[in-house]
Amino acid sequence: MRKPSWGLSGAYALLALAVATTALAFTTLRVINDPHISGAGSGYRYYALGIQRSTGPDFGLSTKLIDSLTGKLAPGLGLGGVAPQNISFSTSVGARSVTKLKSELIVGTYLQAMHVTPLAGRLLMFADVRDGNRVVVLNATVARHLFGSARAAIGRVLAVTSRNALKGLTLRVVGVLPSAFGGIFNSEAWIPYTLFPALSGFNWPPDKGQTMEQSLVLTGMPAVLSAPANLSKTALRQQLKRAWLQVPKGDTQTGSRGFLVRLPFSSDPVAHQQAVRQTELYLAIALAALVLATINLFTLRWLTLVRRRPVLQLERTLGATQAWLRRRFLQRSLASVALMLGLSVCFALAGYALLKYLLPSAGAWVSFTSAAVAWQLAWILPLMCVIVVLVESMPLLLILMSPWQQTSRSSTIARTDRQLGMVILIAEVVLATVMSTAAAWAIHYAWQQRHMDLGMLQAPVTVVTINRSPTASGIYMTGSKQTMVGNTLLLQALRAAVKQVQANAQVAIGPLPLASLEQPTLFKAGRKEAPTHVTAANPQWLHVTGAQLLAGRNFSVTQADADAVLIDAVLARHLFGSVRAAVGKTLMRSKSKKVLRVIGVLATIHLAGPNHGPTPTVVYDFRTFQSVSFTGNGGSILIRPLLINARIPALRKALRLVLKHQAPQLELVSIQSSSRILTKLSASQTRQAQIFTLIALFAWAIALSGVAAHLRLYLAMRKRLSAIRSALGAGPSRLYREVVLGVLALAGAGIVLALLAVPWLATQFAFLSGAQVSPFGLPTWIALTVLLLAVFLVAHSPTRRAARAEPAESLHEL
Repeated sequence: MRKPSWGLSGAYALLALAVATTALAFTTLRVINDPHISGAGSGYRYYALGIQRSTGPDFGLSTKLIDSLTGKLAPGLGLGGVAPQNISFSTSVGARSVTKLKSELIVGTYLQAMHVTPLAGRLLMFADVRDGNRVVVLNATVARHLFGSARAAIGRVLAVTSRNALKGLTLRVVGVLPSAFGGIFNSEAWIPYTLFPALSGFNWPPDKGQTMEQSLVLTGMPAVLSAPANLSKTALRQQLKRAWLQVPKGDTQTGSRGFLVRLPFSSDPVAHQQAVRQTELYLAIALAALVLATINLFTLRWLTLVRRRPVLQLERTLGATQAWLRRRFLQRSLASVALMLGLSVCFALAGYALLKYLLPSAGAWVSFTSAAVAWQLAWILPLMCVIVVLVESMPLLLILMSPWQQTSRSSTIARTDRQLGMVILIAEVVLATVMSTAAAWAIHYAWQQRHMDLGMLQAPVTVVTINRSPTASGIYMTGSKQTMVGNTLLLQALRAAVKQVQANAQVAIGPLPLASLEQPTLFKAGRKEAPTHVTAANPQWLHVTGAQLLAGRNFSVTQADADAVLIDAVLARHLFGSVRAAVGKTLMRSKSKKVLRVIGVLATIHLAGPNHGPTPTVVYDFRTFQSVSFTGNGGSILIRPLLINARIPALRKALRLVLKHQAPQLELVSIQSSSRILTKLSASQTRQAQIFTLIALFAWAIALSGVAAHLRLYLAMRKRLSAIRSALGAGPSRLYREVVLGVLALAGAGIVLALLAVPWLATQFAFLSGAQVSPFGLPTWIALTVLLLAVFLVAHSPTRRAARAEPAESLHEL
């Protein structure tokens, strides 16, 4: 049996790689869209509940709204809010102890909405949340580790040892849940959210006549809504409309239009939707690569048969029977199917191992298993086996459909073959151009995601994190001019300490990505309004962090203006129409009569992190803002230029000395570089970019390798014509130019045809990824340049060798 050519072998390998990539992409999309919550009751759907506002969907609800809805929903619907919290505990039972548990602070009837049945004791009730009872529900695994069994844990006491918690804070175990239940954040303990003040280190006694739930209101809480699986979306929307009409107007902000839901539940539906779009884009590229690999396999097989027609004719002349040909076809088919199956499984296993390394091992990704990948392969591989059998049956079709051609007509057949090869080569270049362009856009998109401009930390700086000491008594909060002056004096003392270590250092305080911020507040300008984050910074913050001022001016270094604020570009365009129009205009905070004057507009900033969109922000002057304490901006001061490691110990000593004398209630937590912070922030984006780049490079490789294989076959079909021209005296240079320029002309024709579809392709790419791309931008021209370069390199070497060959050496081609 004749060995297959390298082109066909490579085509089979690329087809197997495309099969594995498609299966992995389908599995990833299925995992992301999996509505299952670990251990939650079956027969229910779990939605993310949000509010449709004039500025867009808002999935960060207030605890007051969630609690007020608890008794207003129709029977069968469950609702609860939840927030993750790492809490350290200790117990004196024997030698057992635990240092830290992944916990959830719950709102409303969260556990009841999960439809989970306790192994022992009871669930947290609404009364526990309302009154701030010091109780806890544990996971069975933790309960058995600490107390020996689920029943033995009921009534036992856990001492909270978290650094910021009140001294002597204890929680009583009232229930134990099955080990399979982890809730939304794969947690091990569940606690009423009204214990948040005690866990943060201070007592918050409710006002007279109020419950703890009424006096403590948190906003930005992810809310999960459970509904029976047989309840239609239309019926669910109708029930939510009725519930909306019963909500007191004071529990919702102005501009709210009603409830909305997203399925499946996600603690951040906006980021989840972005991840779904990206994964759909991965899948689209993988499917396109699979289609292109299949087309390449068919066309390469056909061109190989066209080239080997004389050999097939000779075999038939020498007595090859149809039975022998069918037997050889069966052998080749079985060998090719086995090769494709084996390579597909191997590539799928390698891709699965790589993704398990790159993807997080928590949350929904727990269901990303080898069995899930095998399930996708189970329906893709049989289809590919049918395709392989059809490809290998081409020799039989060629034999049975037409009689063998006579030798006298060989010149006509050769001319027809070359013309067919030209058409196939142009079509292959069209497909390769489309695939290469999409791959280049995908790589550019991945690079943008990986290097997202957060609007700050453009230059390397040293970040010093300061927080309240766990041993401090009372609360360190502002709210008075005395505290405001104290904050300013403390910052001046810290700046002086920094300059002792590095004289030319600039010190700033201001917002950082993912730092603790006040929850969004409604700001108004005329009839327009928008939920906005509020923070504060000193004048040096812009220069130290590299934040860009698009219009207006910065805060004055010499004199603070209590009415002056900076806003970001997103808020400026929404409230005032443009960046420049916002400078000098005024706006007001909701439920406040104080008029604020916009003195400058910042470039778009992403305080919520790289996985989120721009954050509408109002920045006050730190010297005049009474609503944020020194640690309210995340407890960070920023130092530029970046300090070398050798000076860090001296800086730590100087700062601790200042805090000891001027702010003993505060402590230095860490000193690290901004690059390290950015690396942590972009970890998930980096993983996505790596996966996206691998898929795009793979698709690009299929496109280029397909063109290379088709081009080599086309050049092989021209060898007879080149030999004739060489024998008739054509010079090497002339032969080389004719062939190379002819091939480049064919490739150019295919590229021009493909460019007609590029605008439509850019629209589809933007629809899938959510990112706008320029149809004829730099990535497009890079893709075309690489494709033309590949065509030239593939054509150059064999053409040069053929052109330099002696005419006598070419006679065997005649």
